[in-house]
Amino acid sequence: MLFFIVFFSVYAFMHFYFIKKLKKAFNITGFYLYLISPIFIFSPYFYRLYDKSGFDLYYLSFFILMWMGFIMLFFLYFMLVDIYNFAIKLSDRFLGINPLPSLKSKLAFIFVSTLTITSLVYGYYETLNLKVYKFVIYSDKVPKDVKIMQISDLHLSQVMREDKIKMILDVYKKENPDIVISTGDLVDGKVSTKQSYINLLNQINPPLGKYAILGNHEYYTDINDAIKFHILSGFKLLRNETISENGINIVGVDDIDGVRLGYIAEYPEKDLFFGLKKDNFTIFLKHQPKLDESLVGQFDLMLSGHTHGGVIFPVKYILRKIFVADFGLIQKGDSYIFVSRGVGTGGPPVRIECPPDVAIFEIKKPPR
Repeated sequence: MLFFIVFFSVYAFMHFYFIKKLKKAFNITGFYLYLISPIFIFSPYFYRLYDKSGFDLYYLSFFILMWMGFIMLFFLYFMLVDIYNFAIKLSDRFLGINPLPSLKSKLAFIFVSTLTITSLVYGYYETLNLKVYKFVIYSDKVPKDVKIMQISDLHLSQVMREDKIKMILDVYKKENPDIVISTGDLVDGKVSTKQSYINLLNQINPPLGKYAILGNHEYYTDINDAIKFHILSGFKLLRNETISENGINIVGVDDIDGVRLGYIAEYPEKDLFFGLKKDNFTIFLKHQPKLDESLVGQFDLMLSGHTHGGVIFPVKYILRKIFVADFGLIQKGDSYIFVSRGVGTGGPPVRIECPPDVAIFEIKKPPR
């Protein structure tokens, strides 16, 4: 509840900020803009309501999420303009110099609006530009070479649709992996009735299995529907459990938000590693890339998602303070960790300098 209060308070402030700048730029009088603003402010809530009720309204959903992206980017860009204008005023007042022109209200509004729309168009284009990253890891623990494909954060919903699945399906058909792993947020809405999604995902049928863990968005929407969708789509869900097959251990943990929201009890991650065959190659699946340093060496490869690489590139510098990485492959001791940017988006269908990705790992025996 606290999250929703904070989110809608901030979102409302951004809308009032936008209205203030609009009125000042074009000398608009009247209170009616504030009266209609709740329609836009609470549109994400309406989206969740009709999604849970089973109404598939793609164009409305797309508009709601794109508007969210517009208002957030507009706020960010205009704040920078306000800081710029404020710095010029300070320079003029205390130093008696004004070396740069200030941006007047109308010009600033047009400039920021144009920049925002341009960013949205570019950002939407970038969501279509899937990157495929390939890595080779040598290990004596595998009985034979194995290829693993990681997908993450598809956020299948009313806006993230068949096109996202087809992107990963194309990679699957080209790479022919032995194992496919989904590291959470496969689902971001009521999708268990979307037979077209299920049919496409069932075309992914690797010889050594298809595994998944839950992310935070599965808990934010409808956890029971999300679990049903995973099962119908052919995934083996690992919920604080392990599996050992073909010389490989796979350890999967539920997302911590499931504990925070009261759906599941907290489970010590390190307990999952007890009793595992140490001679097996161990893959650790965790949606949010937070690492208990005592586990380094207990796993060979940790796969995560969640961060989206920041979605908007400057955010990655904040994420690096919160998580073990915002994106990419890192090594700690004898353990490798890969954080995926994901395929879809959990909010506006926009990415800026953070393209979507799929990762391919070839685990090979060392050359003799």
